[in-house]
Amino acid sequence: MPSVVISHGDVDGITSGAIGLLKFPGSSFYFSRPSQIHSDLNRIAKEKPDTVSISDIAVNEMRFDDILQVLDRFPESTEVYWTDHHPLTRKQRGKLGKRVNLVHEIGPCAAELMYRRFSDDLPEHGLRLALYGAIADYCDNTPFTNQQFDNFDKRTLYLEGVLLVQALQEIDYRRESKDLVYELTLGISPSAMNNIVSLAMKATRIETEVFRHVQTNARKIGRIGYILDMPISGYRGKSAKFAAYVTDSNIGISAKSSEDEVDMSIRRRASAIDLNKALGSILPGLTNAHGGGHPAAAGATLDKNDFPRFLQQLAEYTEANFRP
Repeated sequence: MPSVVISHGDVDGITSGAIGLLKFPGSSFYFSRPSQIHSDLNRIAKEKPDTVSISDIAVNEMRFDDILQVLDRFPESTEVYWTDHHPLTRKQRGKLGKRVNLVHEIGPCAAELMYRRFSDDLPEHGLRLALYGAIADYCDNTPFTNQQFDNFDKRTLYLEGVLLVQALQEIDYRRESKDLVYELTLGISPSAMNNIVSLAMKATRIETEVFRHVQTNARKIGRIGYILDMPISGYRGKSAKFAAYVTDSNIGISAKSSEDEVDMSIRRRASAIDLNKALGSILPGLTNAHGGGHPAAAGATLDKNDFPRFLQQLAEYTEANFRP
């Protein structure tokens, strides 16, 4: 097995993954996420690949030891590149850095870090991929992106990046998203891809209805606004932002429940609360709960019966640590 590229399924993950494929052509490509990266790596380690590139995958603190154990199962000849921008403790950076070729920086998006890391071996359109990822992940005000925007008409870059953001809400996570990654490696602009523009417009129309639903059905506890079980799939990050806005709250949650668990996206508004730290404080006290992310955007999964308790604890944490 020559090489493998693994990335997250949002636009930053898709663009950083496409950059990985440009650096390591012919690689197998897989999507992963923080809750399953350890099991995905365990499966891949059995194939003894020459190279593994991982980008935009946050380290799940509760699975960190599992990740380290799996990395130790790769042959010494396998070179593992890990490129990420999610928070890591100094201890985690040290332990992970002993097992992989690690590039980690808070601020830039993963696609920017991938481009800067491998730019000498990338075609010209690799830079546009990095800027699409930066736009999509709200990481478009770094020294690198500001310098690069001066080389383009950045309005066009924003159009292309936003088309990806909107269309991705109407694209199948596993099948069609993977096709999108391969098209991006070919240098095809989103506006030139089949159905991307129409899907983006469809998503924008649906987003208006999503806002109206949240406006009518969102609830509030303390400084937290939340919406549970939206009647349409996707739009989780956006509806979390909407829930914070329409309830005049500092944290918004959009949660989807199944028979046994609740999966949620969490966003902050007009607050300096660090959502990653908040989850790190609360989730260890809940059985089978896991999650994390950025200070301003995070996600979590927990037992359905623990959702009310989680809301109460997050409301108390927010009240105690609130800074505008």
